[in-house]
Amino acid sequence: MLARSLVAVLLSIPATVALLGLCLALLPVASDLTLPALLLVFPVWVGLACASYLLPTARVAAALFCALTVLCCGLIALLKSLGLSGV
Repeated sequence: MLARSLVAVLLSIPATVALLGLCLALLPVASDLTLPALLLVFPVWVGLACASYLLPTARVAAALFCALTVLCCGLIALLKSLGLSGV
């Protein structure tokens, strides 16, 4: 249970930031949705932390959060290199 709690608290934060960063990268530059998207950090973080308890093991949750973080950061970098990012 300690491992699952550590995964829920420590690995869901970077996944949350990467996921919302990807959403912000897809928005246009002068969007009125930037501040509401940033205010979603806490609810999304709590949702991901709770979702880690629904997965079968802590190892699966850790792998999922790491993969989500790497995938979102990679997509942000790809969008920025192609010039499609609004940020």
